[in-house]
Amino acid sequence: MRLAHLPTPLYEAKNLTKELGGPRIFVKRDDLTGLGFGGNKTRILEFIMGDALAKGADVIVAGAGWQSNWCTQVISACRRLGLDVAIYKQAVEDGYDPKDYDGNHLLHFILGAEMVVVGHPWREKAAKAKEKLIEELRSKGMKPYDAGESPYRSIGYANGVLELLTQANELGVKIDYIVHANGSGMTQSGLILGSKALNTNIEVIGISISPGEDKEGRVAKMVNEGAKLLDVDVSVGEKDVNIIHDYLGGGYAVVDEDVIRAIELVAKTEGIFLDPVYTGKAMAGLIDMVRDGKFDKDENIVFLHTGGTAALFPYREPIKNILKGEKPTWLKPPWYYRE
Repeated sequence: MRLAHLPTPLYEAKNLTKELGGPRIFVKRDDLTGLGFGGNKTRILEFIMGDALAKGADVIVAGAGWQSNWCTQVISACRRLGLDVAIYKQAVEDGYDPKDYDGNHLLHFILGAEMVVVGHPWREKAAKAKEKLIEELRSKGMKPYDAGESPYRSIGYANGVLELLTQANELGVKIDYIVHANGSGMTQSGLILGSKALNTNIEVIGISISPGEDKEGRVAKMVNEGAKLLDVDVSVGEKDVNIIHDYLGGGYAVVDEDVIRAIELVAKTEGIFLDPVYTGKAMAGLIDMVRDGKFDKDENIVFLHTGGTAALFPYREPIKNILKGEKPTWLKPPWYYRE
């Protein structure tokens, strides 16, 4: 099911490499996949949506945070394919509906998705909201498909590794590392699956952007599910999954100066915009690891730009404050649960 504009560019970030004085850094521009505002989930959704259609689904159910890029791409894919869609989102309180709409939430509204908003405790309420949505849709005679639990979650980036290798070979470059933001683990599972199936010896590093138990186990499970679907001889355990948890900061969607400075540095050196929740946090981690000597100077790193540009705008206040040298008015977004 073709939804993405592929291949996306593989771009050598020469100015950023020079600024950091470390290994060569390349950026895989998966923010340019073309569906909605683009992003990594478009590759994944090509296979998820194909499976949904093959199983006769007529409505897709998905959920994530208030400013979710995943939800934006899911809804956009449904609109492209003529499917109904229902999403559940997490916010500061049940039914949260602010006066001003911005970022991805504005896009969800424009796209016309059915939305259920739940507050704290997120995991418990999100699970119940999903279950209720699915029951209600079935009671109406519809055939819902849970996109977040699809066994095809890892296939998109297994295929993406093949695309990346082709581009690297054309450039005469051997890739040593792929660095990206780890959230749900869908992307990392595909990167690991593709890298191992193709015997690349590439180390896939996920920089965690949110807390969570047994993330490594979840990724390993998705890798093994994908390997079974593709009928390839790949099997991994938790120890085969490299997730760095050192750059969580204040938690999911919470920004800090390192993240905003990373966004600024990439913008000023390469003219590329990152977002505060995923790619900015992952880049802040990569910058710190490079400066700390974690990589050899003759190694080649691909930073996977997973999109999320729309999320920049709801964070305009702390971005402006920090870049002007002022004390931020907030770092933890007002649309999320506050202790």
